[in-house]
Amino acid sequence: MRIACDDRRRTSLRLGERRTRPRGFSLIELLIGMSIMAVALLSIATMFSTGYSDVTAGGKTTMATAAARQLLEDIRTLPFDRIAELNGLNTNTAASLIAADAAQDPGRTMVRNIARKWRYALAGDLTGWGGGPDAAWSFLTSGTPFGVRGQVAVASPTATLRQVTVTVFLPGRLAGEELALRLDTVISRL
Repeated sequence: MRIACDDRRRTSLRLGERRTRPRGFSLIELLIGMSIMAVALLSIATMFSTGYSDVTAGGKTTMATAAARQLLEDIRTLPFDRIAELNGLNTNTAASLIAADAAQDPGRTMVRNIARKWRYALAGDLTGWGGGPDAAWSFLTSGTPFGVRGQVAVASPTATLRQVTVTVFLPGRLAGEELALRLDTVISRL
């Protein structure tokens, strides 16, 4: 006895012939596929943490560049004869900050204010002036210390030129690693 079927799904009950397999996945195929997909998704997930740290590092580099540029702009506001007084300023060394704070003449006060402003902007506190954070400078850090340090070097190649180098040191990715960002400018007396 034969039963009429659609030609596409014809099954035979004769001995020795195989039945056509129903379409779909077996449990083993499904497990292998899921394993491959899990490995791929985990590798993609690790890229998110790496990407986040790259974006954070890029943001700090951008902020350090902006800070160094602004420091150069502040130095350009000083009288030409006072620019050399910032030579050797290191925002993490209290001795250089106290030296900037020592004199009381008006020109020296401008130098002291620049040194004080950049100590607070880069490191987040005013250690070296006998106090903690000062509300007058809080607009620079938006509440979160930047946690970097800066140095200023001033060279005088001629009597009418000053070469100013501002270096900002950023923490690197690895513990103890430090990256340096350096900007130079030449200021001339007219």
